[in-house]
Amino acid sequence: MPWPSHATSLRLMSVLAAIAGMSLPVLAQNASLEGRIDDFHCGDNCYLTIVDKLNKEHTGLCTAPECRPWNRKVEMPAHYIGKRVVVTLDRGVQVDAGGNVMGRMMAFRKIKFLD
Repeated sequence: MPWPSHATSLRLMSVLAAIAGMSLPVLAQNASLEGRIDDFHCGDNCYLTIVDKLNKEHTGLCTAPECRPWNRKVEMPAHYIGKRVVVTLDRGVQVDAGGNVMGRMMAFRKIKFLD
């Protein structure tokens, strides 16, 4: 059986990513996303929501060094809302309040502020 073409492979990866509930950039190493900060909230984990240029929301674990003070305070200063950023995507581990692993999801590993 011949190997699938590059375009076929990308389509297959897109389908598999959609089935797994991930966006395609999460599958690529060192993928990034540009957008504006829309929300930051914490429960057992802290999450950041970025809205991209197509007005699509991307929510991920806020694991970047820039998130550490926000995660400690369980809030992000309001002046960051609407700021343009480029975030580096990764996979992160969600834990419950007891420290038990609940699953994996998209995480923002680094934040570069553009404004």
